[in-house]
Amino acid sequence: MNHLFELENITYFHEDKKVLNIDKLILDDKQIIGVFGPNGSGKSTLFSILSFVNKPSSGNIYFNSVLSKKLEHKTKQDVVILPQNPYLLKKSVYENIIFGLKLRKDSKNLDQRVNEALSYVGLNESFKNRKYNQLSGGEAQRVALAARLILKPKVLILDEPTSGVDTNSAQLIKEAVFLAKQKWDTTLIISSHDHNWLNHTCDKKIALFQGNLVESGSINLLFPPWQKDDNANLVKEFIDGQKLTIKNSSSKKKDSIVMINSKDIHLNCKDNECNLKVLISSIYKDPLEDKMQVEFVIGGISFNTKLSKDDIKKSELFPGVITNVKIDTSKICWI
Repeated sequence: MNHLFELENITYFHEDKKVLNIDKLILDDKQIIGVFGPNGSGKSTLFSILSFVNKPSSGNIYFNSVLSKKLEHKTKQDVVILPQNPYLLKKSVYENIIFGLKLRKDSKNLDQRVNEALSYVGLNESFKNRKYNQLSGGEAQRVALAARLILKPKVLILDEPTSGVDTNSAQLIKEAVFLAKQKWDTTLIISSHDHNWLNHTCDKKIALFQGNLVESGSINLLFPPWQKDDNANLVKEFIDGQKLTIKNSSSKKKDSIVMINSKDIHLNCKDNECNLKVLISSIYKDPLEDKMQVEFVIGGISFNTKLSKDDIKKSELFPGVITNVKIDTSKICWI
């Protein structure tokens, strides 16, 4: 697997405020990469930098091992972004879909390619003659995606692609996303409000919080439903009857999602807060650092953390072992 992007010491300032601060990030090709984080965490800023729309205030970006400053314009065009609120030209659907091809001076078999692009997003050929203002919100979003898919990009960056669209359009967009990976080995970098879908489909997960990279490849998401205790704090009840109470969460809604950094999970602990029993499901070498990735299950929900080989040996941890865990809920992030 090749390193597609390498980011080093990246910062980005907006009106003297630092909105992005990433020491190091490596993204490999031919993957689906999910980007998680609350609103204002820096996801859209990161996407604008990865797509070469904006330049970082400082730091270096390498694309296929070439410094971004030395990349040819044609190479940068291999990276295509669908922003959260895509703009459609005040023209027909056909003109919108071929716009990127015209910029690339590619005019071969346009009618056939437009028809194919429309089919990828579940729209029939008759749509190409419609005006931009004759489309529903979901249809406009799918036309915008078709305009990217027709380019068969090497990298497709999607910022909340299913936000604000109807259920049918959201499903068709998801199917088109996977089609790009299957047909053209496109690398997909996606943020989505549908965290459950993203969590179960991405090969790699990246979390941002207040512009900082929380952890790369070791993120735990805990989804609703939640209950409320006597103090109105949120409580997660697992199917095996165990409960995790999130202290000081009375102001949070029952449909909130919790992001837990793996370093805030402590296996085989002995203190009174280690009240959850877990089953170790797998242990393997972390590809990015000299630690072991430990996956475990609480009531059917998978979590992961990282431990050194010595800690694993000392604690006698191996797949099939049942042990205690402490989750430091004071350091969680709400999405």
